[in-house]
Amino acid sequence: MSLTATAPRPALFKRTLIYQLWEDFRTRWKFKFTLPRVQSVTLEGVQLDVSSLSPWMKNNLLLGRYEVQERTLAQEFLTRDDAVLEVGGAIGFVGLFCQNRLGITHYTTVEANPNTVALLKKNYALNGRTPEVWNVALAAEDGEVTLNIGNEFWENSLVAGANSGRTVRVASKSLASLVRDLAYVPTVLIMDIEGAEQFVNFQEVPASIRKIIVELHPGFIGHAKTYRIVADLVNLGFRVEREEGGTFLFLRP
Repeated sequence: MSLTATAPRPALFKRTLIYQLWEDFRTRWKFKFTLPRVQSVTLEGVQLDVSSLSPWMKNNLLLGRYEVQERTLAQEFLTRDDAVLEVGGAIGFVGLFCQNRLGITHYTTVEANPNTVALLKKNYALNGRTPEVWNVALAAEDGEVTLNIGNEFWENSLVAGANSGRTVRVASKSLASLVRDLAYVPTVLIMDIEGAEQFVNFQEVPASIRKIIVELHPGFIGHAKTYRIVADLVNLGFRVEREEGGTFLFLRP
């Protein structure tokens, strides 16, 4: 059977072109006029102040595209009896989701950027909660490090190159120090630190932690360092239970 290409009908082409022009106009209007006026968004029952966020980030939140992998894995594998240490808390969504939707009561968040901490606290207040949040960076050792500030809140990182050129000095703690300072014994580690996972000594993961949700960033740290992290956790008795879009769920008995 042979197929012969035919030119599009003029009327159909005209309708298609008009539709494309209309969609382009709608998109431009949305990002220039509609989204800048959006002040708050409710996602998965969590209310968020988005007044200071970019139109692009507001659009992702409105479409439900924010932290999809983390909240999916948390909902499926975490229980109300878990005790969580979250590193890279950003604007507080994952923590509020775990506490509001899953009923987790022991939850501590670590966030390096002081401006992001302020927004996290505001979002907790919007949801009637007070966060247990530490304004420090997770690093190889206790001390002080340079945090690269991104144009978007999720771009903050100890890794140079993925930022706006602005930096801030912040206090740092090792994973062992963070665990030691907790008021409870953690069973879950949630981590999204934009490439700084390469500096973490995963040998310091305590025996009490049975579940790890971590986003790995081979684009920042390279595949060799990414595979090394996976190997380190496997050697500690974890198995890769799930991987979705670069976010891994590790479990151990």
